[in-house]
Amino acid sequence: MTARFRQAVFVPPPVCVVADELGHFARAGLEVETVLIESSTDQRDRLLTDDVDAAVTAIDNLIVWNSGGGDLRVVAQVESTTPLRLVAQASVRRLEDLRGATLGVDAPDNGFAVVLRHLLGHHGLPPGAYEFEPVGGVRERFEALCSGAIDAAWLGPPLDELALQEGLVSLLAVEDEVPDFPGQGVVAGPATRQAGRDKLSRYLTALEASRDWLYTTPDEEILDVLTRGGYGPASARAALRTRPVSLAPARVGLECILTMRDKLGMMPGRAPGVEDLYDGRPLGLELRP
Repeated sequence: MTARFRQAVFVPPPVCVVADELGHFARAGLEVETVLIESSTDQRDRLLTDDVDAAVTAIDNLIVWNSGGGDLRVVAQVESTTPLRLVAQASVRRLEDLRGATLGVDAPDNGFAVVLRHLLGHHGLPPGAYEFEPVGGVRERFEALCSGAIDAAWLGPPLDELALQEGLVSLLAVEDEVPDFPGQGVVAGPATRQAGRDKLSRYLTALEASRDWLYTTPDEEILDVLTRGGYGPASARAALRTRPVSLAPARVGLECILTMRDKLGMMPGRAPGVEDLYDGRPLGLELRP
């Protein structure tokens, strides 16, 4: 019997696009509904009220989301690292030009804003040298950049490619600067991990079939499927670079985001450990080294 499964995403990641395009979801007995969300706050609220079964999001979000007792966990990681680029207005030629700038973020204290603070500081721009403006998820940041409402923001595939076509410029990429930074994870609440574990298992089985296909199929065929799914050429090539070797997260990646937060003084009062972020039971895999 076909079961309904709702996934909340900013932009569908490659493994989800492949699972849809090649029928892996259907063969797993799932009718997957994709809910495009506007902010991580919206995503968290939908997870906590069981409005969706799972969400694809920045793993760092869990640190703040669970600080009040949310019991949300990563159950799979769908990218080896995050193909994010810091995209800016054409007048910005170097990072130093962002001094005094307004940077669009989803939320100022969680998610990809944390690695942005880290990298700006590494390149000589401490907190106070710029201003964060919460504008929402990647689609909302793209629109704010194109309208000129903000000076720069993280963008990922395929919107980073569209922004460059509009004349905006790329300043740096997470995968070049912090190679251990983990890619997005599939996050689920206790209801999905317990009462909904059969649907979750089917969903993860479909994602694993897609992950395996991404590793065993000629690149040109992969690029063709991702293009059909809405990815541009550069975005599809980025998907090849960041396809995961396993859906199990790497311990080093989870340690990376915890260490980054700690050094920035952004750890919540109840500081989590690596084991507080990942539930390996649905996937049946332990953390990788």
